[in-house]
Amino acid sequence: MSRSKAQPQLPIEDKVRIVLAVLAGEVTLTEAARRHGVSGQSVANWRDRFVESGKAGLDNQLPGGAGQAGSQTERRLRAEAEQLKLALAEATVQLRIWQKGAEYVDQVPSSTSRH
Repeated sequence: MSRSKAQPQLPIEDKVRIVLAVLAGEVTLTEAARRHGVSGQSVANWRDRFVESGKAGLDNQLPGGAGQAGSQTERRLRAEAEQLKLALAEATVQLRIWQKGAEYVDQVPSSTSRH
């Protein structure tokens, strides 16, 4: 009889960092899952939901249909919040790319250091 290992419940901030690292190519989906003790399928699901939410935000439609509770102002504010989350995610990816590059800056020969 095999026991199913319970996966840790990660905070949303950790899930976002994991998904951004996968999307930026810093780690593979499998590696991210192993590092955080979750299944690859979980990471894939997070990534897919993150991307789908981003596409909805870029579609310039207010989140939630006519049946969703909330006034027009509340829906507009939710849409703005989603746009801000996407902007933050993009800035985070860019920062990680710059940080990765900074790790290797000393290994790049300078044109002024030629002998």
